[in-house]
Amino acid sequence: MARAARKSAPSSPRRSRGLGPPRRGGQGKVYVSRPVNIEFAGPGHRLTRVDLEISGVFHGEASYEGRVFLNNPNADQDTPRTLETGYAGSFHIFGHGGCLGDVGHCEPGGHREPFDFRMPNPLTPAKKRINVTQTLQEIAKSSNEATVTVVPVITAANELCDTDNVFRCQGLRFVSYNP
Repeated sequence: MARAARKSAPSSPRRSRGLGPPRRGGQGKVYVSRPVNIEFAGPGHRLTRVDLEISGVFHGEASYEGRVFLNNPNADQDTPRTLETGYAGSFHIFGHGGCLGDVGHCEPGGHREPFDFRMPNPLTPAKKRINVTQTLQEIAKSSNEATVTVVPVITAANELCDTDNVFRCQGLRFVSYNP
């Protein structure tokens, strides 16, 4: 009696597309802002805290740590995270790993009514806030301007992820708190 051929279990969608294990490490393209006036942080001002607010952060692809440096446009993933190098803090993005659907499938958008209580699209751009008080006050002692440098250090990515342009945002601003 012959045995029937055993069917193998269907492979997962990720396997069928040939995606391998996640890649770790590496650095994406570094973002450097234009100079920003920071007179508000000078020694003569009553300042208790300054946050760097980053709005509209895209998180549809790779996961990464965004290291923030002030007045250090040459910073990279190997730059020491010290006050002397302008290190101000970091934020983390848990990426979604790229889009497996058709073009436009993962685009958040569309009009929502004011009383639409559904959860927002999972790819709605994120907002990050980093306390940069100490670094900014140190820079303000000798300069009236500062640049913001974001160094994305990739922690996980796959073949669907653009690891060069991993950090994308709509805007940055300093928010200061005075007593």
